[in-house]
Amino acid sequence: MTASPDDALFLSGSWGSLSVHPIGATVTSWRPGGREALYTASDAVPGTEAMWHGGIPVCTPWFGVGTGDWEVPFIHGLVSRVRWRVVASEAGEDRAHVVLATDGAATAHLPGADRFPADLRYELDVVADASRLTLGLTVATPSRDAVVEMALHPYLLTDARTATVDGLQGARYTDYAAGVDGTDDAPVPVGRYLDRVYREYRPTTIVSDEGTLRLAAQGAGSVVVWNPGPEDPPVPGDEWSRFVCVEYGEVKSTAVLIPAGASHLLRMTIAV
Repeated sequence: MTASPDDALFLSGSWGSLSVHPIGATVTSWRPGGREALYTASDAVPGTEAMWHGGIPVCTPWFGVGTGDWEVPFIHGLVSRVRWRVVASEAGEDRAHVVLATDGAATAHLPGADRFPADLRYELDVVADASRLTLGLTVATPSRDAVVEMALHPYLLTDARTATVDGLQGARYTDYAAGVDGTDDAPVPVGRYLDRVYREYRPTTIVSDEGTLRLAAQGAGSVVVWNPGPEDPPVPGDEWSRFVCVEYGEVKSTAVLIPAGASHLLRMTIAV
């Protein structure tokens, strides 16, 4: 394991390599067999002021603009804006394993933190090898019940112009880009502005001219499919066409109630 100048952990072996940044516990690179599987914007600057576009951000205790009768101070929760502790880090010839953690004390200074239990605990467990990347996000609430949203938000490197997302047929969605509800009867084409929240869990397959990615999860009740499209993308130039986000979590209507003294585990696997 080594640390790069920007503090990202770098782990490698004959299987490939993995980079994880302690800010937000963000997986910034996964190269199974030496080929990058994640997109990061060319103008991305890791920092705590705002989330950057790329890698796999962790979104909790709210997702997007949140739920309920309050206006969130920024999108996608608290934990992306703090530096997590590295609990464990190990690299071998067959895989890499990293564990990071943070808690309510680390996020207490941020606006919106007072709406959640002060002793919330967060842990991210990451395992990477030559064919799979698995992330397990655990949110625990020791002292009182908590309703939280949580999601893993991968920017998957692919050709968005030719990509489709298969496996969501029949699942109910709200498309916030088009302002409609509906269901699909065929794989979803990605090469446009797309912002859909599916209110059911399904494993998915992303197919494009660049190859195939397979995603699955545990502890998820919703799937989000997002691409900003070409009109006004938040990334430079035509980089919108280099990725699709297929996110697993418990968001919007599937926000999870965690009883006092309990925890919820969200696990996502990406396979090449």
